[in-house]
Amino acid sequence: MARLVGCVLRLYVLEIASAIDDGNSPSTSSSVQEVANNSEQIPSTSAQMTSSTREEPIEKKKRFNKFLDSWTTRPEFKGWLTKHNEIRDGHELAFCRICNMTVIAHKSDLIRHLNSKKHLRISKQVSGSKKIDDLVRESSVDVKVRRAELKLCAMLATNNLPFSLMDTVIPLAKDIFTDSEIVSKLAVRRTKASHCIKNALGNNLANIVFDALRVPGAFFSIIMDETTDCSTIKQLAFTVIYFNVESNKVETHFFDMIEVKSGDAISLVKYLTNVIESKQIPLSNLIGFCSDTTNVMIGEHNSVFSHLKAALPSIACIKCSCHLIHLAASKACLKLPRSVEDLIRNLGSHFSRSSFRQEKFAEFQAFFQCDLHKILNVATTRWLSVKNCVDRVLQQYTPLREYLRLAVFEDPSKTTEEMVATMDNEFTVIYLEFMSYTLGLLTQFNLLFQSETPLLYKMKSSVENLLKTVCSNYITFSYVKSCTDIMKIEFDDESKYDRLDRVYLGVLATESLQKLKNNSQVPETDVNMFLITCRSFYVELAKQILQRFDFKDSLFNFIDLVNPSVAQSFTFKSLKPIFVRFPVLYDYYNMQEVDDEWREHALLDHESYDLHPSDGAEEYWRKVFHLKNALGQSLFPNLKGILNALNQQPRRPRTRGGPRSRGGPRTRGGRVGGPPQVDEVLVVAGPSGLQERDVAVAGPSELQARGSAVAGLGLEEPSGLALEVPMRPRRNRMWQPSEVRSSSPRGY
Repeated sequence: MARLVGCVLRLYVLEIASAIDDGNSPSTSSSVQEVANNSEQIPSTSAQMTSSTREEPIEKKKRFNKFLDSWTTRPEFKGWLTKHNEIRDGHELAFCRICNMTVIAHKSDLIRHLNSKKHLRISKQVSGSKKIDDLVRESSVDVKVRRAELKLCAMLATNNLPFSLMDTVIPLAKDIFTDSEIVSKLAVRRTKASHCIKNALGNNLANIVFDALRVPGAFFSIIMDETTDCSTIKQLAFTVIYFNVESNKVETHFFDMIEVKSGDAISLVKYLTNVIESKQIPLSNLIGFCSDTTNVMIGEHNSVFSHLKAALPSIACIKCSCHLIHLAASKACLKLPRSVEDLIRNLGSHFSRSSFRQEKFAEFQAFFQCDLHKILNVATTRWLSVKNCVDRVLQQYTPLREYLRLAVFEDPSKTTEEMVATMDNEFTVIYLEFMSYTLGLLTQFNLLFQSETPLLYKMKSSVENLLKTVCSNYITFSYVKSCTDIMKIEFDDESKYDRLDRVYLGVLATESLQKLKNNSQVPETDVNMFLITCRSFYVELAKQILQRFDFKDSLFNFIDLVNPSVAQSFTFKSLKPIFVRFPVLYDYYNMQEVDDEWREHALLDHESYDLHPSDGAEEYWRKVFHLKNALGQSLFPNLKGILNALNQQPRRPRTRGGPRSRGGPRTRGGRVGGPPQVDEVLVVAGPSGLQERDVAVAGPSELQARGSAVAGLGLEEPSGLALEVPMRPRRNRMWQPSEVRSSSPRGY
């Protein structure tokens, strides 16, 4: 280093000297002398620098080796080289799977190991052996066997069949299909079937739903219901309604079911939120709630929905329409004579558990040349059973009456005598025909909203049409048509009533009543009393419909835009009301883009795209959302999310029934086919009349133990517990079987 500096300075001095010879400048001469003097001192300075450098050496930056993933794809390294997790002295390590040893992650080291004798020797041994995957690889037959087993297990779950059925089905299938290789390898019994359903099918199908709901902006609605039976373990079930991106349609799926210890509103809300959050689903995605009509669920204060509304302002509450119309019919049926309802119930009980009686009745059916149909019993968990029971009694009315007349002599009982007396009454058939007509209107409404397709946009119009039909049966037709808002009609204003003889009862009841009027033995007062009773039924039914169906939510002001005909007519110029009602939509959609797509849809040539309103809302919008532009992009991505949020609003899915009053119209003190609720109990008066403490029937079991005094009242076989509770007298629910209403015609 010092020598190099000295050489440079000497060259510099020579250049200056040559410059002096050319210019002979004295100042330059002095400068040269100064430089020369300095050059003489350089060796010592350089020596000092050298010694200083030796004392404090400069540290070089150490280089660490790193493993490159691209090495694993090189032909010479492929198959045996992989990265090791350990780091040695800062160097990453490579791992040889053949030699089972680590190597420094340096290319030269890897090549050296590749050419080593050990690696070459072991590689030669490994190349001649088979892989474990090749030894255990399933054949196509094994895959088909597994698929067949899963399908058989799914059959049990979808049809609610016992697991023990697999112990019979599999041996039977092997005996029948002896030439099938797949059937011969089936190995599933009750234990394996239960594990397949619980741990395989159930978890996988549930995770598909959970994954779809975890996406931010994947809105859904939830249906919540709890058991109300007498079991000690209470359960809470949840069902979700959401838009399935894969099937491109709104679907309803089971979500979860848990055991609960408390049934108050705060506890139920905690159960609901815990179920949703435990599956890592954003609670903000919940925009709809549906349940039965109890106060703890949808009451205005301190209910499940009120607490949800406080946390989620965008959530909407949709009451179960089928439940509401059922309760309306139950209240209205209280205006009808109880003997008709008792007849329907007692006839079903009379034949339900006696094959001898059924055979005897079949002889009467054959004699009167009637169809050999059984008398239906009102079910406890069926919505539409009462209408079917009434129709069946009307169909078999003549053989039933003659059979009961004979039964009074052969097997006399108080209940049988009451049934004979009821069927001998001239007005019984007319009441049954009237019930068949009116209950038919309600069952049609129920069937519409038990559909699997989203029909919430038809809710308000359907209720209004039903109310118009009911009111026009006893109110002047001109007044009903003049009502701009049928939900504000004065249904109980007697000045608006039509004449009593113009009350519409249905075709069959009207014809039967006309025949009865022609009978001089029937007093006109009895006919008028019958018409007044039917009109009271209509008034109460209209009252209950108006009270129970509440359309104050602004959702019902624009939900009709889901209707394809309304969407094509462009009645709604903007979709801003949807954003106002559901502010959570602002976080995921641009309102201007949504409006642009809404207007673009209205301007489409719907005929050329095969978009017809008659297809139904679900099928229509499925076609619309499949439309793409020239770039292959969806034409309406934002509109799709907005309308699906409306279609996902809850509606009660089709079901066989459920807790709380699933039968039909209520009898005095209860319901035909359903146990009474706690606030609507049946109070059974003893022979001496109503006492301070009487038996309140709330479900099956212990009523028979109450003694002959209760059993002799002619009640149906109990289906609940009998409890002794103090009851406040309720005029319309307390009765004695032998009691006769003096205001009813002909002994009712």
